[in-house]
Amino acid sequence: MKVLMVNTPSATRFRGGDLTQMRKSAEALRRRGVEVVESFDVEPDGRGFDVAHVFNLRTIQSTPRQVRHLKDQGIPVALSPIYLNPSFALWGTRVVKSIFRGERTDDEIERLLLKLSGRTAMIRTSGGAVLSATAENRPRGHYDRIQRATLDGVDYLMPNSILEMNALVRTLGRFDLPFTVVPYAADPATFLDPDPEPFVRRFGLRDFVLQAGRIEASKNQVLLAWALRGLDVPLVLIGGNMQNRYEQWCRQHGPKHLHIIDHLSSDTLAAAYGAARVHVLPSWIETCGLSTMEAALADCSVVASTAGYEIEYFRDLAYYCDPSDHASIRTAVERSLDHYDRDQERRLDLKRLILSEYTWDRAADLMLRCYGRMGGN
Repeated sequence: MKVLMVNTPSATRFRGGDLTQMRKSAEALRRRGVEVVESFDVEPDGRGFDVAHVFNLRTIQSTPRQVRHLKDQGIPVALSPIYLNPSFALWGTRVVKSIFRGERTDDEIERLLLKLSGRTAMIRTSGGAVLSATAENRPRGHYDRIQRATLDGVDYLMPNSILEMNALVRTLGRFDLPFTVVPYAADPATFLDPDPEPFVRRFGLRDFVLQAGRIEASKNQVLLAWALRGLDVPLVLIGGNMQNRYEQWCRQHGPKHLHIIDHLSSDTLAAAYGAARVHVLPSWIETCGLSTMEAALADCSVVASTAGYEIEYFRDLAYYCDPSDHASIRTAVERSLDHYDRDQERRLDLKRLILSEYTWDRAADLMLRCYGRMGGN
């Protein structure tokens, strides 16, 4: 079988979870004898391939054109939508940026954050739209319509969770496409019980609170940094940064023991997970939380967000927080720190769950089954 895997032209620059999913799945498929070729072209050449597998419905600046071009060539198209209704995240990220953008006293920030956590804050965009916690907020006009039209060219869906598929059906109204849940995964060869010492020797840090991921508004580091002010445990943020001003807000408003480290290699990141006590990802946009899964394999206690679909992955084996509520974030982190020793069996259960259900080999087997249903050889 010959499969063309397609992602947005900016994927290699952003290095997000969609690229990780594509490349790790491709590696596992190749171990099964499948020929896999990558394309980041806006008009990918699907000639000679049995199936085209496109990633990320949210990148509407390129995905619709890619799907349409492949269908025009007569290639069966599978889509991993990585779908999330953008309403809550768009509201939350815009409100948080408006709070920390100006010169405000701590009391003023706290007052505004109470409106955020109470979900009464509203903000007007440059185009005049008013965003609120309960509105159907969209980044641009006809956003849903563009996504629905893209699905017209798709033969098979591979959502990462039942919750994701449910959100897609409810928001976009498409319930006629066949689908199979193909979950995200983590690499135990890299992240299972790593040696923390390479990170400790290099950075001099151990037993800290960690967040791994691009430093940007959607990952919500500034609210995490604010929430942990006064906590006598180092906070370490690891990730590339394309929003310099946002990183400055983290430094300005975060705890005194804040450390920001640029993107690390997988092996060094694994050592960082091993050196940490808690990994927290109070994100607005996670469909599963890849870094949370990696951290759990490394024996971190994990705090996940209620905004995405993480609860389907981590069930009752993680702590959860509301990304709009800094008090909720702090409480979840404090509980995970306080209960770390007695949670040993709980962390072990989460490792077992990941190793049994969330591996790239299992994801590849599910993909192969889907390709076969689409007529791939």
